[in-house]
Amino acid sequence: MLAGLKLWQFLLHLLLEGKHPSILRWVSKGDGLFRVLDSEGLAKMWGGRRDHTDMNYDKMSRALRSYYNK
Repeated sequence: MLAGLKLWQFLLHLLLEGKHPSILRWVSKGDGLFRVLDSEGLAKMWGGRRDHTDMNYDKMSRALRSYYNK
């Protein structure tokens, strides 16, 4: 993965990889719907990818909200 990875690309990679079903999994792949099962775990993974050790779900969810209308 590239350093300039966007959050949506990171989520899609995790979903397609399917190695973290306890954190994130498809609800309806055809419709692009997924469910976050471990929000803090996901935020820690994203923070590790972005080298932000203080990342939490509140911070990450702000970025997620920007995708709602896209």
